[in-house]
Amino acid sequence: MKIKVCYLASLLLLLLACTENRPLGKEDNTNVYFGKLSDVKISDCIQITHFLPLETTDASLVGAIDQLEVVGDRIVLSDSHTTNSIFVFSAQNGKFLSRLSGGGNGPGEFLSPHSFWVEYSDSSLYVLDRMLSKLIKYRLSDFSYMEEIKVPAISPLAFAVLPDSRQFLYYYPLRSKDLFSGNQVVKADKQGNVLSTCYQAPPSGKILHGNPAAFYKCEHDLCLTPYFSNNIYEWKEDSLLVRYHLGWGNSRFPEEEVFKKEDSSEIMKKILSENYIRFLFVYENTSYLAAKYYIKKELYLSAWNKKNNHLFNTKADKVIDDLGIGDSFPLPVGISGTDELVGTLQPQGMNQSMIKNKDLLSIFSSMDEEDNPILVFYTLK
Repeated sequence: MKIKVCYLASLLLLLLACTENRPLGKEDNTNVYFGKLSDVKISDCIQITHFLPLETTDASLVGAIDQLEVVGDRIVLSDSHTTNSIFVFSAQNGKFLSRLSGGGNGPGEFLSPHSFWVEYSDSSLYVLDRMLSKLIKYRLSDFSYMEEIKVPAISPLAFAVLPDSRQFLYYYPLRSKDLFSGNQVVKADKQGNVLSTCYQAPPSGKILHGNPAAFYKCEHDLCLTPYFSNNIYEWKEDSLLVRYHLGWGNSRFPEEEVFKKEDSSEIMKKILSENYIRFLFVYENTSYLAAKYYIKKELYLSAWNKKNNHLFNTKADKVIDDLGIGDSFPLPVGISGTDELVGTLQPQGMNQSMIKNKDLLSIFSSMDEEDNPILVFYTLK
């Protein structure tokens, strides 16, 4: 009888452990389960620290923020589609400071900034021009040209600078002519010489559909979010280790079978016609992990507060604005330090009659619909 009781007690504990919807730390195989979709109130998700409107001038007008990084007292952001430029604004008051414009193909020039990387060890800025297969290094202080880095093969999807600034990681699509033995992650030196490769490409590797800044830094860790993958990887000693495995209830990425079609346009048609997750953007610091993703053409947001294990998973346009910030949710575009996320509010997308926050109303009342976005700094609940 004692044996049976002990067995039942053990079984009950096991079932409880398996059904508890909480993220597990690295010791527990890194699973982060955001749960099923639910409608949430903004006040249940975030606490706003402050608003920062970006100054609007003829020189500083931003089309869309594709990538953003807070660097000390400055904000560096890129607009890769409308203005093909990188902008710098003051993190103190939002004043426009400088701009690095695309449109050239000479030495030290780029057509469009696919993504950028701020290297703190030598205060430099690297810009990847995927169309020209160029990686260009500038001084962060004044955008003066320093040097061009040779990439190991044309058109990498993303890149990262390793801490010594003499070696680089590149993320390559799976090509019909196999350059790297089926591996998608390549470590190379400044001359483009391949030093090592890893990450055997899955069938999805031939579809170029994902975050152009697939590499990101979290404190001292270098991470990668491959396209069409539930896994976030961490670069350790010339290899990639699973940092987190993400789950979203009934939502999922396409199965491998979907990618076995020859015609890539047919693959994308299939993905867009069904409820598959596609584009995934991850923003992580010491305290939080937030993930934006698309299903069909709809945008979703999931987030995890690492400090208290609070999670949510919601459709962006289903969030209830009970904070009075214009009937919009400030979807993340970057991080600030170890304990803040940075989101945006677009003036043209805000409902003034729904703005009840006094600070925001004061800012919005002096803006035009076509002005630059308002940055929103916040913590997760």
